[in-house]
Amino acid sequence: MILKGEMSMLNVLHLQTIDVDKIYTELKMKRDVSPQFFMRIPIIIDCAGLVLDDTKNTISDLFGLFSSLKKAIHELGFTLIGIRNQPESMKKLLLNSGWTIMPNNAKVKPSKSVNKANQEQKNSKEKQNVISTEPPTKGEPEQKTIESTGKIINKPSLMIDRPVRSGQQIYAAGSDLTVLSATSAGSEVMADGSIHVYGALRGRVLAGVKGNESARIFCQSLQAELIVIAGRYQLLDESDTNLIGKPAMIHLNGEKLIIEPLA
Repeated sequence: MILKGEMSMLNVLHLQTIDVDKIYTELKMKRDVSPQFFMRIPIIIDCAGLVLDDTKNTISDLFGLFSSLKKAIHELGFTLIGIRNQPESMKKLLLNSGWTIMPNNAKVKPSKSVNKANQEQKNSKEKQNVISTEPPTKGEPEQKTIESTGKIINKPSLMIDRPVRSGQQIYAAGSDLTVLSATSAGSEVMADGSIHVYGALRGRVLAGVKGNESARIFCQSLQAELIVIAGRYQLLDESDTNLIGKPAMIHLNGEKLIIEPLA
């Protein structure tokens, strides 16, 4: 038997509300972007962003929330790994109910008395880590993109002129995505069309997320942990390519991802 420590990328669901219906709806929208990729994907629940009111949120209420949330996550096809930064008063009850308590990684947990202004400021900062295409403005170049319906439409290409940081997610809805710099390990870049990275491509890369099988991925240095095109995925460390760290182009051939040198 060999026991090794390993750094693996996990999805973290950062709770900012105790409204399970809202959480379910937003998770479903995320999953439906690429159902094949998100099916059975591991998730950790993080409660560090929850602002609770002692006068309204009893232990019984919170336990009901977490039980409903666990059910919702399983119904959507995700795999629940555990929970972290949970209220200390809930720890024993969650453990006795079969939950896995993960180590807390937040340096400072928010106080229950955090005011609304501080919470809004936190939400605003977190939203900056998710970038999507905006409606086209006058003078922006447009290009043709094939959606999952096969209909050709005009959409602006999303261009990012700075490095994509670890933990940051960028999604180009209805268009190609061009990153003029590099993407970091732990980042996620997604596009309904093709993806072009002019530096090192690390982290996760998902092209053709709404089923566009003609989408391609181009990069100057292939180092991505996970590669996905139209729901078909490949872990780079499980591939037989000799192009790791080199310029590459990736496309679909039937159900198989093909990695070729970038001419």
